[in-house]
Amino acid sequence: MSIEISIVVPVYNVEMFLQRCVKSLKDQTYKNIEIILVDDGSPDNCPRICDDYAKKDERIRVIHKKNGGLSDARNAGLKEAKGEYVLFVDSDDYIDIDACERFERVIALAPIKPEIVVGNARRVEKDKVIEMAHKFNSKSVAVNGEEYLKKELKLNTMYMAAWLNMYNRDFLISNNLFFKYGLIHEDEQFTPRVFLKAKKVIGTDITFYNYIIRDGSITTQENKVRNAEHLIETCKELEEVYNKIEDIELKSLLLDNLVNKYLNVFQVAGLHKKKYSYLIDSDFLNNKAYTSRNKRRVLLWKINKKLYFYSNQIYKLFR
Repeated sequence: MSIEISIVVPVYNVEMFLQRCVKSLKDQTYKNIEIILVDDGSPDNCPRICDDYAKKDERIRVIHKKNGGLSDARNAGLKEAKGEYVLFVDSDDYIDIDACERFERVIALAPIKPEIVVGNARRVEKDKVIEMAHKFNSKSVAVNGEEYLKKELKLNTMYMAAWLNMYNRDFLISNNLFFKYGLIHEDEQFTPRVFLKAKKVIGTDITFYNYIIRDGSITTQENKVRNAEHLIETCKELEEVYNKIEDIELKSLLLDNLVNKYLNVFQVAGLHKKKYSYLIDSDFLNNKAYTSRNKRRVLLWKINKKLYFYSNQIYKLFR
């Protein structure tokens, strides 16, 4: 019997984009799927649109709930999912119509059923398309999650988006691997925890996800300070997780990855300004940089945070 795949779609204020997303799911060449549309208290016509879809296709189920954010909606869908594997798709994005078929083929050929199958994406911003591709392809052979993280971090292609991967549902549920409620950039906190728990991960060359950057999304909001608050909180939570890792090299790589996140959000949110000093923990970056590049970045940041910020701004202008 072929595996059943549950596709969980959080829905909030996206009536202009929902049809494209749902069509890409309904038209999947692999038919043994269920589509769970989680109406997260959407204020527009999305609740009605979701119900109309469910009336026309028995594979579609709708959950109506009070607004709780993306994490809460994903968790609600995960808890209701019946499939052996789960895929998360954001409602303003869409997937290729052969995505589930390609994932199922990898799982069917694997000697041991994986807990995670990793895919790739295209980031689409207006007319520009950028490949989000993992470089480590395990050729249908499973490796443990720590080994996968180590290889991808070394290659600098470890993307943390939750929608890049297909997950074994029982693996997530039994390990209490849910998204943290109320968090922006929840994937940054979710994905590393999931990989660190996994014993069987398969990396693939499957490019299936179309990640759409649109005006008004969290990614394009002008005021990034709230994003920074949440991402810094995530960095500190992950520090506690990473410090328990026994593999010294992996621990060093993951802590170095936190350096990237921390310095990047400092730059993007303009945290060099005095009014944001409450967010800055000058000790957080101590002894975390692993690569030579990050050691230099941290040194400059510690010497003069304004100089660090403006030197990066100048570099962007001339590169």
